Amino acid sequence: MSDSASATQPRVKFPPLWRNPSFTLMWTSTAASGFGDRMIMLAALALLGGIAKTADSAGILASTQFFFFLPYLVFNVIGGWLADHLPRKWLLLACDESRGMILLGSFLLLLSATGEATQPADVHWKVYAALSAIGTFAAIFNPTRNAIVPQIVPIRQLQSSNAIILVINVAASMVGMVIGTKLIINPEDVSTVRTGLILGASFYIVSGLFFAFMRPIHVIRAQTHNKRSLAQAARYARKHQRTVTLILVNTMVWGSAAVVSTGVMGVLKIHYGMTGEALFEKYGIVAALMGTGMLFGAAVVVLIGTRRESAIVLTFGLFFAGLCTLIFGAIPWLPVTYVAAFGVGLFGNIAIIAAITILQAICPNYIRGRIMGLNALVNTAFSVSVYGIIWQIPKADYWVLVIMLVLGPTLMAVGLTAMIRHLRSGPMPNKMANLFWRLARLFCFSWHGLKVTGKEHIPTQGPVVIVANHTTAMDPFLIQSSTIRMVRWLMLTSYRMKIGNPLWNAIDPICIEHDLDSDERGNAMKQVRQIVGELKKGHLVGMFPEGALQYDSRELRDFEDGAAVVARLSGAQIVPCWVGGTVVSRSMLKHVLKPTSSTIRFGQPFTPDRKDSPEDITAELRRRIVALGEEEAARQKKEE
Repeated sequence: MSDSASATQPRVKFPPLWRNPSFTLMWTSTAASGFGDRMIMLAALALLGGIAKTADSAGILASTQFFFFLPYLVFNVIGGWLADHLPRKWLLLACDESRGMILLGSFLLLLSATGEATQPADVHWKVYAALSAIGTFAAIFNPTRNAIVPQIVPIRQLQSSNAIILVINVAASMVGMVIGTKLIINPEDVSTVRTGLILGASFYIVSGLFFAFMRPIHVIRAQTHNKRSLAQAARYARKHQRTVTLILVNTMVWGSAAVVSTGVMGVLKIHYGMTGEALFEKYGIVAALMGTGMLFGAAVVVLIGTRRESAIVLTFGLFFAGLCTLIFGAIPWLPVTYVAAFGVGLFGNIAIIAAITILQAICPNYIRGRIMGLNALVNTAFSVSVYGIIWQIPKADYWVLVIMLVLGPTLMAVGLTAMIRHLRSGPMPNKMANLFWRLARLFCFSWHGLKVTGKEHIPTQGPVVIVANHTTAMDPFLIQSSTIRMVRWLMLTSYRMKIGNPLWNAIDPICIEHDLDSDERGNAMKQVRQIVGELKKGHLVGMFPEGALQYDSRELRDFEDGAAVVARLSGAQIVPCWVGGTVVSRSMLKHVLKPTSSTIRFGQPFTPDRKDSPEDITAELRRRIVALGEEEAARQKKEE
């Protein structure tokens, strides 16, 4: 059995996300967890006196994060190991029920407390102990959740699923932040803290039971993977450089999030001189704006709707998250602070979702839990170090701003450098061709909703002619996005406008002066020899035998014999292709800019017999393309 993530997942027909019961149970429970986490964080901040005028608010806020995430250093990896050994849904249930019990115990400890929420210094250790206990089960919960998601949704829905789960988690956390700071927890009244704790406990306990009704698919593990040790995950990561890179990117993103999240109070204090209740309320607003940005970031990822070229999305998010971090720490104007907070959440979450989706997709199921645990361990170790430094550093409110001014440009530089390197790398024969190929793939798979069937029918080497019906100006881009081989498109010289020279130089189309069936026989034979010569070099040539676009309807025009002629003379294989779902319009602008649900279906390749006439080959080719169109129509009707 293959070690790829998609190969280890059985071919199970999943319903759409909105009708998937297991996915619904996942996001509802995630929402409750997000609300519960926010209640314990706000309660701890109030109990530790984090909003007092004389307090170093950024340091105290960092201390709550430090003790919450400290157990992750041990239990992330243990959680990943458990996720690969125990039924994952029961492990999730146990984590939520345990967290609910801890909050309930904290409520009981505060039952006799009166007056202000701030507690004496000699009992602060109890607050930190409760945070660490909650963090322990959160550390087990997170890699388990990441490991089970590919068992309740298909791989093609993985990025959207991750985005939705994070949307729900952030939304619940944001609601908890606003409700907690404005309606529930008042730092001047400890009874309100008890209310927040009992509410959070109720959410954990009730929603945790939902996991019992989840139905993840069962994945059969190969016998060679029976020894599921933690060392095996480390060896796997070491041998797969892409896995290591993604873990490091996650580390950078979460470390940056640690700085920005703890720096909110420092920004409000240093830039605007806020303290007390005003500080607490504004902290809630800014944190909620970051959460709202995360919601929009997740929505953007859902709209993109594909995990293909997620690396572009990831590096784009890194660059603009860095820009917003720089603005957040540098400009003391409240409207700009609000906008920058929103931007940090927006672009930061885009980067987070893209990174975790790529990691889930490339890791085989048998080891996914431990890789997720290893990923969480590394990025949490860095985050905990950041929290610890901010907690202990003198004048943390000031220094956290300085760190942001360095961190922002660093993220921008890393994101831009990684984006350029990725865009210029790939399977195409030159850097510019890779750039156009990757951008075309991102555009086609997201904006045009491209779905590809039968790409395995394209031979990986040797002379090949892809022959397709011609619907819109987007057809060459859709077909090229569906294959990793460079397609040498047949193109009239008159269409090679100078404005497109960077593209033409990159993709090197085969330019001809006239149609192959031109009356000027000498010219036609010259063009045929030119194309046959390119095919004999082992190239893949793309042709549209209709000779014109289907502007007004989707009726297949008569085919010209050019494709049959060059394939017979060169010995190339012909791959029939059906293009569907594109825009019916005479406007080239609409062809490109109007969103669609385009489809590409490749058929079985065949090699024409040199004894067959071009007319017979063309007739067979047309029959195959029509059959592909009928197959695609039947598939769409079945899905409806």
